[in-house]
Amino acid sequence: MNLSQGLLLKNLILHGHRKDYRVKFQPGINIIYGDADTGKSSILRLVYYLLGGKQIKVDEEISSSVKYAVLEIIVNGTPYCISRDIFNPTRDIDVYSCKYSEISNSFPEKYKSSITKGDDQNKSLSEFILETLELPAVRLKQAPTKDSSETARLSFLDLFKFIYLDQDDVGSTHMLNIGNHVLETKNREVFKYIFNVFDSGISEIEVDIANKTQEKTQISNQYSAISHFLSQTEFKSAEVLDEEISNIDNIKIEVKAQLSDLNQRMTSDNELYEGLKDALNTINLNIEQQEEAKSKALRSIERFSRLLNDYQNDIDKIESSLSAKEFIGRDIQEKTNCPVCETIIDIGDISEKFDIPSDARLKNELTSIKRRSKDLKQLISDNRSDLNSANALLAELYLEKNKAREIMDEELSNSISPYLAERDAIVKELAQLDERREKAVHSLRVRNKQAALADQIGRLEGTIEKLKIKLDDLKKGAPSLDNVLKDLGADINRFIQQVKIKNHHGVGIDEKTFFPKVRNIEYRNINSGGLRTIVSIGYLASILLQKLRKDTNIPGLLMIDTVGKFLGKTPEDSDDSQIDSESDVDGVADPEKYRNLFNALVAVAEEFDDKGKLCQIILVDNDMPRDVAYENKGFEIAHYRSNGINGLPIGLIDDWDSVPKK
Repeated sequence: MNLSQGLLLKNLILHGHRKDYRVKFQPGINIIYGDADTGKSSILRLVYYLLGGKQIKVDEEISSSVKYAVLEIIVNGTPYCISRDIFNPTRDIDVYSCKYSEISNSFPEKYKSSITKGDDQNKSLSEFILETLELPAVRLKQAPTKDSSETARLSFLDLFKFIYLDQDDVGSTHMLNIGNHVLETKNREVFKYIFNVFDSGISEIEVDIANKTQEKTQISNQYSAISHFLSQTEFKSAEVLDEEISNIDNIKIEVKAQLSDLNQRMTSDNELYEGLKDALNTINLNIEQQEEAKSKALRSIERFSRLLNDYQNDIDKIESSLSAKEFIGRDIQEKTNCPVCETIIDIGDISEKFDIPSDARLKNELTSIKRRSKDLKQLISDNRSDLNSANALLAELYLEKNKAREIMDEELSNSISPYLAERDAIVKELAQLDERREKAVHSLRVRNKQAALADQIGRLEGTIEKLKIKLDDLKKGAPSLDNVLKDLGADINRFIQQVKIKNHHGVGIDEKTFFPKVRNIEYRNINSGGLRTIVSIGYLASILLQKLRKDTNIPGLLMIDTVGKFLGKTPEDSDDSQIDSESDVDGVADPEKYRNLFNALVAVAEEFDDKGKLCQIILVDNDMPRDVAYENKGFEIAHYRSNGINGLPIGLIDDWDSVPKK
């Protein structure tokens, strides 16, 4: 397949916070299908946005996971990467003239978005794409029948309406702005542009040739000035810089190996240090044990001292009791008056009423307590001895610990310092290599920028040459609109024949609206949603097919979201049949129509392939019938299952479940 003509999507890369998310495209048919809400439609919306779309609906899983998006494409054989902020559509768009893997070696060109629009000093992304595709830049009249009509510059987004059917447009009565008179009029002018039958085409191409010739002259002057400067300053060539970067990378590998070897030698040469470290650990363990013994002795002394005080109090009480007993037990012949009733009381009679313990029992208790007090004093003395021993041993251990640390510091200084010095030298060398590499990469970017200017001059020369050829053809005889409509009608008739609808007749293109018609009914007046789905898809597929018949101004790209909208995918006797077969007068509920539609689109891609021409058709749908999925298995580029069954990714953002939802 010849990739030197047309637009080919290669990779969609979403640069994320946790990782990058990729969708890889291929020439021909690309099928994306799976459960709802898994990011299928987001893929096409992102492609549209990265090719200049004004805005994009960002789902929560994308907004929380992605920083920016990059679309890697090949235009007329040259690789480009379009990088765009998906959260701020007004920001400038970066375009790298290289593969995605080489972005770090290139400076990007800055282009204005379709919102901010370009000017004489700053081109828009639309202008870049049209220029790179070598399509003529023209201005379209707002009201073609009026000579005084205002004009507007053709945008790549104007062409995109004939490339991309989103899920709202498939089978819709509002496809291609039907019902909006102003936009319908503009779209008819775009239609004429696609087939080179637009009004005042010759004068527009002549103006475009003049503008591009002037632009080529300006860029050539810029290229000459830059080349002269680089030559005078003996700036290194791209080849030399490439070789220098490779050499630096090889040296870095060797230096890192030296650093790894040094780290290993530092470990193996520290046996004495490790021995001292083990000894210090033993000392620390002994200190810990003695500190525990010291604490235990202090606790015992405190506890025994409190108990000894209690015993001393008991001794004092018993001795007081003995003294009191001796006094109370003596015969006292004394009388006195009662303090209450003034009665005469004999003290001797009163003493006989009290139980006074014998001296033997008190003395035995006193002796027992004094013996226990003596034992406690001995225990306190023993613990004080243990405390003194622990303190003395701790003093020795701390002294040993300080000596061991001094020896370790000395050994570390003698054995490790040389290694550290050598390691510092290696790390410094690595830093110098990184600095040299960064400078070389920057210089390579300058050379690549110079090469990009040369490529741009070459593209402009090619575009100018093709415009001159097209201009000559137009002067000799521009294609007639009648013939264009006739040829396009033949292609859409053949497409619908492949789908095999009921009552197939009157298929063609309306001469006034340029919309397709079936059974002589213009598209917007077709009642069946399923039939509109088939016709809307067939219409854009037929416009794409015209690239094989004539020179058209449209890339070989077609994107369709929800191919099976309004179509039956299951047998009519199935419980989950999507359409009531009794009201299906067009027979679109027949699942065979769905299969035939896929086959017709595959046939379009195969016809391009047979003629060696570039074509890319991206189809998105929910679950397809098993037989259809099996028949088209080789075209599958993404298949999502929200539950991850059979190891399938859960969606475009395939680690979304691992993120806590607020």
